[in-house]
Amino acid sequence: MKSFLQFLVFVLVITLALAGLYAWKSGQFELASRTAAPSAPHALPAVQPALGAGSLPGLAALDAEFGRLAEAVIPSVVSITARRGGMADPREEFLRQLFGMRRQMPPETFPQGSGAIISKEGHVVTNLHVIEGASEVVATLSDGRRLPTELLGYDETLDIAVMKIEAEHLRPLAFADSEEVRAGQLVFAVGNPFGLQETITQGIISARERLFASETDKEFFQTDAPINPGNSGGPLVNIRGEIVGINNFIFSQSGGSQGIGFAIPSNAVRRVVDDILRPGGAARPVLGVVLRPLDDISASRFGLADVRGALVDAVGPDSPAAQAGIRPGDLILKFNGREIRDFGELRRRVAQSKIGEPLDVELLRDGKKVSLQVRLAEEPRSGRTALPAPPAGGVVPQPLPAQPPAAAGQSALAGVAVTGVTPALIRRFDLPGNLDGVIVQSVLPGSAAEGVLQPGDAIEQVNDTAVATEDDFAAAVAALTPGERAIVLLSRGPARSFAVVGP
Repeated sequence: MKSFLQFLVFVLVITLALAGLYAWKSGQFELASRTAAPSAPHALPAVQPALGAGSLPGLAALDAEFGRLAEAVIPSVVSITARRGGMADPREEFLRQLFGMRRQMPPETFPQGSGAIISKEGHVVTNLHVIEGASEVVATLSDGRRLPTELLGYDETLDIAVMKIEAEHLRPLAFADSEEVRAGQLVFAVGNPFGLQETITQGIISARERLFASETDKEFFQTDAPINPGNSGGPLVNIRGEIVGINNFIFSQSGGSQGIGFAIPSNAVRRVVDDILRPGGAARPVLGVVLRPLDDISASRFGLADVRGALVDAVGPDSPAAQAGIRPGDLILKFNGREIRDFGELRRRVAQSKIGEPLDVELLRDGKKVSLQVRLAEEPRSGRTALPAPPAGGVVPQPLPAQPPAAAGQSALAGVAVTGVTPALIRRFDLPGNLDGVIVQSVLPGSAAEGVLQPGDAIEQVNDTAVATEDDFAAAVAALTPGERAIVLLSRGPARSFAVVGP
C-alpha cells in the first residue's frame, strides 16, 4: 500500500512538472507573437540580378580597384576656405567718424578650393588664386580637422602656392613624372567642388601641351574628368594615386563642367615646390623665345617634306636667344645635338639643360641651315616669395563708372562694355589679385555675349590676343570677323575659365 501511494505521488509530481513546462512554453510563444512585427510580403516580387555574381570578373575587379584608390587618395586632399573682406579701410573709417556717419563694413566672402598634402611635415600645394588676398586660410582634412595654414611661398606665373599645416598622421601624395603621362590615360580629380568635400571624379587625359606655346612650363594637361568651382588646387591623380597635375581651370559656357578641364603638370608643380622649399631655390633655365606649332603650310614654306621642328614666333629682347642671334621666323631643328620634333620637345630640352653652358642650336633660315651657340639664362623669380600682408582693411566697393554699352553689331563681342582693373573692382567681384585684363561693365541685351558674359567678369585674353587695357579689348573686338567665334579667357570670382562667344 505504501509503495502504491509513493507511485501516485511520483506520477502527480511528473504531471505537474509537465503541465508547468507546457504553460511556460505557451506563454513565451504568445509573448513572442505579440512583440514580433507581423511579416508582410514585399510590394514587388523578388527580381533576380540581370547578371549573376562572378559573371563579369573584369568589371568587378575594376569596381573594387576604383574603391581602393578613392580610399587611399581622399585622406590626402584638403578643402580650403579663404576668408576675404570684412574689414573697413581705416582712412574711410576715420572720415565716417569725423562726420558722424554710420560705420559701413564690406561683406565677407569665403571662397573655397582644394589642396593636396605632399609631405608628412604638412606641406600643402594649391592654386594661388584660391588663397590670394585672403586674411585667413583654413584647411579641412577628410577626418574633420580644421587647421590654420601658413603660406610659405608661391609662383604667380604658374598659379601655384605652397602652404604648411601642423598636424599628425598625415598621408602625403607622391608626384608622378608628368613626362610619362599620355593621352587616354585614366585619371581621377579629387577636391571640394561647390563645397562638397571628398568628391572624386574619373576621366582620362584628353590631350597634352595645351594653351601656351612658349619654351617655359606654362602648359596644361586637358582632361574630361568633371572639374567644377571648388576643385581648383586639388590633385589630378593616376591609377597609382600619384599626382599627375594640379587642377587649375575649366573651359565652359555655363560656369560648370562641360568635360574640358585643365591641370598644371606635376613636374612644373614640383619645380615650384623645390624653388620655395629648397634653400636658394632651384634655378630654371630660359631661352627667351615664344614658339608656335608648325603646320603643313609653314612646313612647305621651309621646303620640308614632313612637319617637324619648333617655329620661333618672337624673341625676347636681351634674352639668351637674342644674344645668340635667333630671329623670329627661324625653325629650330636641333637643340644640344638632339633633333626637335615639335615645340613641346624643345621646351622639355630647355628645361633639362644647364644654365650658362654653351649649347649648339641648328635652325633653318631662308632655306639654309644655320648653326648657332646659345647659353641659357636663369628665369626671373618674380613671385616666388611670401604673399605681402593684406592691407589694413579692405576698400569699400564702389559702383562701376557709368559707360553706355557698345552698339550691337555682328562681332561676337559687340555689345560688351569694359573698364580697366582697379583694386576696388578686384575686391568687389572677388577677382584674383594678379589680374591683368579688363572688367565687363555691361552686356547689351540680345547680343551674342548675353548669357555667356556678365558684369564683373574679368577678360584677360580674346582668342590668342592678350587683353590688358580697354584699347587692347577694342582692338581684339575689331579683329573679329562677322560670324567668327571668340574664345575668351576670363575670371569670374577667383576661378579662371574659358568661355566661347558666338557660333
